[in-house]
Amino acid sequence: MGYSRQIYDEADKIMQDRRNRALKNADNRKKRFFQKYPEAQELERQLSHTMTDLIRTMLGNKTNLSVAMNKVKAENLATQMSLNQIYRKAGITKESLEPHFVCEKCQDKGNIDGKICDCYKQLVKEIAYNQLNKLSPLKLSSFDTFSLHYYSDIKTDEEELSEREQMQLYFNKCKSYAENFTKDAKSIIMRGNTGLGKTHLSLAIARKVIERGFGVIYCSAPDILSKLEREQFSRNYNKSEESVEDTLKECDLLILDDMGSEFSTNFTKNKIYNLINHRLSCNLPTIISTNFTFKELEQTYSQRLISRIIGEYMAFNFVGHDIRQMKRAEQMNK
Repeated sequence: MGYSRQIYDEADKIMQDRRNRALKNADNRKKRFFQKYPEAQELERQLSHTMTDLIRTMLGNKTNLSVAMNKVKAENLATQMSLNQIYRKAGITKESLEPHFVCEKCQDKGNIDGKICDCYKQLVKEIAYNQLNKLSPLKLSSFDTFSLHYYSDIKTDEEELSEREQMQLYFNKCKSYAENFTKDAKSIIMRGNTGLGKTHLSLAIARKVIERGFGVIYCSAPDILSKLEREQFSRNYNKSEESVEDTLKECDLLILDDMGSEFSTNFTKNKIYNLINHRLSCNLPTIISTNFTFKELEQTYSQRLISRIIGEYMAFNFVGHDIRQMKRAEQMNK
């Protein structure tokens, strides 16, 4: 199944821009080199005529063909040696003047002998992911900007860990998860009240995993379900193109934020069920964040789905008080 024409057009433009840039930079390097060493340009011109000289020799000298061809080859070798001496004098190699392509295998053409290159496939995926991620605040959250001082370090007799110690544990697990992420990593559900850092840590994971070269899609459940609904019932929807749902099902890591806050209909419940169930069946990791308890989620989705999540996801139960409110209070008191 392919992607939309818009995505392919963007990929084609990027590939063409890469190739044009590589060719232009190489041309500029050669121009500067030939300006400083004009004799090298003449030697290059002589080498470019070697094949023509060989053909002319083969056609024009039937009697002493072998001798004539050896002469042309000897002259060609001498020319190459002279050119190499100039390269050494300039402190460069011949290869340094050639185009430096992003992908040397296809030379930024996107295909090799008519077969689509892996670099083109990867670029198309990245464009599709970026289109879905462009509204998410990926650049605003990182592990470095996550502060534990908003969580209480007071521990009661009934508690094994204080809020801060509990969140330190989840922070360490999230950071390790991102740094050691693989395509078959376990899934995570982050559960807790509003403003406890679920979105921040899920975005920090997304940012780190993307930096490591994986395809990540971060989306809020209400936004993505609205997009899926528009796509499903659009008259312009082309079933031969890669759908948003297909992309969500196949990405290396899907982060579904605010699950349960979407307007609940049979359509949204079926989409969530199919999406999560598919990724579990294919052993593809998903991170879910929600403000709801498992009991509350069961009322919206099927008990069967929530049971699978409980059994197969790592559960992080966030604790503390609304950090957003604390930050607002700090700002007001300044």
